[in-house]
Amino acid sequence: MIYGAMLAGGSGTRVKSSDVPKQFIEIGGAPVIIHTLNNMLKVERFDLIYIACREDYIEYLKKAAAEHASHPEKVRIIAGGKERMDSIRCVTDAIERDNGIGEEDVIVIHDAVRPFVTEKILNDSIDCAAKYGACVCGLPCADTILHSVKGGVVDDIPARSELFCGQAPDSFRLHHFIKMQENLTPEQKEKITGTSQICTMNGQPIYIIEGDAINFKITTDSDLLMVRTLMGEKA
Repeated sequence: MIYGAMLAGGSGTRVKSSDVPKQFIEIGGAPVIIHTLNNMLKVERFDLIYIACREDYIEYLKKAAAEHASHPEKVRIIAGGKERMDSIRCVTDAIERDNGIGEEDVIVIHDAVRPFVTEKILNDSIDCAAKYGACVCGLPCADTILHSVKGGVVDDIPARSELFCGQAPDSFRLHHFIKMQENLTPEQKEKITGTSQICTMNGQPIYIIEGDAINFKITTDSDLLMVRTLMGEKA
């Protein structure tokens, strides 16, 4: 089985122009998360896609998926958790409860607010995770990176050739991923900001598949404006 997982439990406080969490902002007649979902559903290899959602938006999202998703029969909407890893655990628990876990199962974990993820990225993620066990989507850094411990003075300028900008999805062989989750300490879980950190904390090699600049994350109002423009909506 090949599973997609989308994380939609955040509040999106850095988008100041909306009182609605950014994944539920409507663009072109549908919320951002539905645009992301439909790009994932273009990949027919996905058997099911689970969405870990804020509890107060579950019914709204179920209705939106029924109305706008290209293959609503493949979508499962569940309540997410307090933190990122909690929501991921909600998904893996639901998968295990619904279908059991097979040795060759793959999970592709994506952000709800990266609506332009490409079929190539998704297919490459599935293939790489199946072959190596864990992979992350990333792009070589285009900008010089300034390392500053306190934020006021540059302490170091790392070699740009060795740096990559991490994107999503993060993809894994599911059986091993669940074991790595179980190995995390409470302190480690609190430190995780990106899913692939679960691998570095478990000594698991993570392979990089090539990302795409269009696969950007909506974080600020500027990002939201770019999405509206790319989707042909007037600001």
